[in-house]
Amino acid sequence: MKTYANDPFLKDSLNEILGLATLTLYGVNVQLAVDGVIDNVFHHLSKDKPRDPDAFLLAFKHGLTTLADRADESMTSYRKTLHDAALLIRMTRIPPHIKSVDSTKIASMFQKFQLKAGHP
Repeated sequence: MKTYANDPFLKDSLNEILGLATLTLYGVNVQLAVDGVIDNVFHHLSKDKPRDPDAFLLAFKHGLTTLADRADESMTSYRKTLHDAALLIRMTRIPPHIKSVDSTKIASMFQKFQLKAGHP
């Protein structure tokens, strides 16, 4: 599976979400800003990675979920922000004509895994 680690835009987007999550520790509502970052990620992937944007999305989503799970349990708003950002990533947001057969299979398997694991 492809990774977002070699894409500067995706690395910057992840850092931006981490920064926004930090602001929630001080009571700042960052929901709209996080949604904007995720929208920019979708736009970037649909424009710059048209061959297989889903694989990059899955890697990005996995990265957010992993970071949220590794954060200290006392940082509930921080963890929630990262989990919420991951939940915003849905394969349906990529236009159907851009999806490849392989990435659709990957997305389907990932969604089945999430359902088995108890995640929406």
